[in-house]
Amino acid sequence: MINFLLRRRLEKFGKKEGGITTRDLETARKVLFALFCRYGDAIISLSVITDFMKKYPDKKYFLVTSHQMYPYARRLLDDRVTIMSFNKRRNPIKLLKIISLLKREKIDLGFNPWGSGEDSQFIITYAGKFSFYTGFHGISNLYDRVREYLGVEKEERRLLDWNLDHIRRIVICPFSTAVAKSLVNGDLEKLRQQVGQKFPEAEITLAVPPPEAQELKGREKIFVFRKTRSASAAFLDLLEKADLVISVDAGPLHLADKLGLRTIGIFGPTTPQGVLDRATRVVALRDESLTGFFCGVKCRDPRCIHRLFQGDFLGCRVKDYGAPAGEVWERQECRLT
Repeated sequence: MINFLLRRRLEKFGKKEGGITTRDLETARKVLFALFCRYGDAIISLSVITDFMKKYPDKKYFLVTSHQMYPYARRLLDDRVTIMSFNKRRNPIKLLKIISLLKREKIDLGFNPWGSGEDSQFIITYAGKFSFYTGFHGISNLYDRVREYLGVEKEERRLLDWNLDHIRRIVICPFSTAVAKSLVNGDLEKLRQQVGQKFPEAEITLAVPPPEAQELKGREKIFVFRKTRSASAAFLDLLEKADLVISVDAGPLHLADKLGLRTIGIFGPTTPQGVLDRATRVVALRDESLTGFFCGVKCRDPRCIHRLFQGDFLGCRVKDYGAPAGEVWERQECRLT
């Protein structure tokens, strides 16, 4: 029933999308964001939404998102934003209540950054004008794609400095939904050994998805990711108590950065300059032979990541941050030999 409602409204109103002008942005009183996308993309979007709100501080803001993303949205956005969440399959009545509120508010503009599904498009059709996000393709910076969509200016690139002093709590996020970006075939064990030797008194927590949690054994604590509001709130609490976060290219990397935490990012095929924000605390580590290149191989044995652990991983410095001249880089197949 709910899916039928979504599709019917999109068929009726979807053709009206687009055409938001600078004047629309300046004169709008109420702005709606629908945020239904992957974990990392959602954190990216929340960050740029914050920039949008700084640019237009006199507006009233609304955000509709999933239960999983609600704690992160509440933490990263200020109290000017009315945040609502729902699960259309488990609680359709909540969705109907949200729709009723959106109708009463008579919202001027609607946006769905990084959202490609019917949920996000459906929600923003309740604004007077709305624009569907289309910046999914290409290899430009992920934050800049949302900035362009929302009309927010780019910042200068800045790497915020920090050191490894007073590290007592460490969170390691070793897995992505993409195998090519994850720590596999012994890499995680090498990382655990180096971190344990460097910080013998530190409390280490591995934050992993449910399948990997069943396979991991060791002295570290295990946090299991789940797609619920309570699990997201618990992970947020875990991160905010951490002195150091080590993460592959995945959602937790962006969240740790936006919380202002000391963070080490492990990169394989993807480029730090394409993934990280312009102002970041993430020390990005990547095999030097891939500098300036976005690897097109979706391999199950990421040799580029293996090489990072052949030496002193924690002794490395930034290897691939800052785009080449003109902020353009190439896509090509794996260059490792």
